[in-house]
Amino acid sequence: MTLHISFWLANMVMSAVSILVLSGLLLVYARNFRAIRSTFSIGLVFFAVLFLVQNIAAIALYMSMAAAGYGPSVSMPMLALNVAQLIGFSVLFWISWQ
Repeated sequence: MTLHISFWLANMVMSAVSILVLSGLLLVYARNFRAIRSTFSIGLVFFAVLFLVQNIAAIALYMSMAAAGYGPSVSMPMLALNVAQLIGFSVLFWISWQ
């Protein structure tokens, strides 16, 4: 496996884990909306859904970029962004769960 494929796979894994965390957030926010019925809760559900769609689309984009031969000069910065995004979503999930 070449180096650029490994970085794209890492990006796909980070997005897949983000999808799991965002799914958990969506469940928490949907449960809160059912209990509270506030517009803030609707906004949080919308937030989670949009980022969920973005991460699903990102996996398809990473596949196409890997197939097109984009190398580490593109995949490494994307990986840094994905790691930062995953950390942010994880902290938000942890806070929301409590």
